[in-house]
Amino acid sequence: MNAPYELLVAVRYLRVHRGRTFLSVITMISVGGVAVGTAALVIALALMTGFEEDMRQRILRGSAHLQILEQAESGFDDADSVLAKVRAVPGVAAATPVLFSPAMIMNDGLGSPAYAEIYGVDPELQGQVVDFGAGAGNAPLEGLKKLGESGRPGIVLGADLAARMAVRPGDLVRMLVPKVRLTPFAPIPRSLVLEVAGVVKTDAYPQDAQRAYIALDVARRLLDAPGRASWLELRLTDPRELGAMKLVVSRAMGKRFVVLDLLEQNKEIFKAFETEKLFLFIAIALIVVVASLNIVSTLVLMVNDKVKEIGTLTAMGARPLGIAGVFMLQGIVIGLVGTSIGLALGSGLVYWLDTYRV
Repeated sequence: MNAPYELLVAVRYLRVHRGRTFLSVITMISVGGVAVGTAALVIALALMTGFEEDMRQRILRGSAHLQILEQAESGFDDADSVLAKVRAVPGVAAATPVLFSPAMIMNDGLGSPAYAEIYGVDPELQGQVVDFGAGAGNAPLEGLKKLGESGRPGIVLGADLAARMAVRPGDLVRMLVPKVRLTPFAPIPRSLVLEVAGVVKTDAYPQDAQRAYIALDVARRLLDAPGRASWLELRLTDPRELGAMKLVVSRAMGKRFVVLDLLEQNKEIFKAFETEKLFLFIAIALIVVVASLNIVSTLVLMVNDKVKEIGTLTAMGARPLGIAGVFMLQGIVIGLVGTSIGLALGSGLVYWLDTYRV
């Protein structure tokens, strides 16, 4: 099957001809403009997608997939029975109780205070539910299982929190919680001196900057809350079934409890990412529009240069629509070639950036 004459003539006009170097250079610039715009679009969208995925992993790291809280109260006293009930739900890989309290922590030597979110946890169960990073397992919380060298209970701090307080493993910190102890003189806040047993780094801001872990039994004694938990944290067998498992767990636990989805709690962040990606796409796409205008200017110059050839084609019986098609096909060929080069260039650069972690 023979190709239409319009396409053959269009490709012939695009070749480099002696004596018409200027037009050839303009054509190459048009192709280069489309290629650069397309490559920029591919790289920008790839970077935004990678950034969104990285943030998703950071949010998941250091936190459980699902949380179970009581509807009306700030916690529940029958933590063991609730824990046994949720473990029986198919698809739940692990579950653990957490006793939460805000607190003020200070370096017992320097007296530098810092706000912290105290999580009273079972070290074994927490390591099964929460991902502390590749290969970390239970390691960050191992120090909570026994008393430190000073004979004090251990505390594991987020990396940024420990740096802000200027403490290292083995140092002593004093923790004050919003729970008073009655004395003959006046009510005073409950406090406890703990030994820093370790530092955990998850690369997620709330966990590294504010969170501190202590053993669950220590937290219950300090807060005078035997058998109590603020919520349960769950890890799923398949995190991709987060939405479906949320409904399954919610039905199994009944109306007394509410189930929170980790990604849903951070949906505003992901919505902002999608909006930013859209605006970035529109901004970078303007580069392609500018390159397209270069194609139009190239075609205008080409028409002025090919006046004699147009007359010859007309004399040979070519219709005005066919002659117009020749130059339209030129623009399409320039666009396709530029887009193909841009896709190849952009994909290659993205692969290089991803492979070598540039």
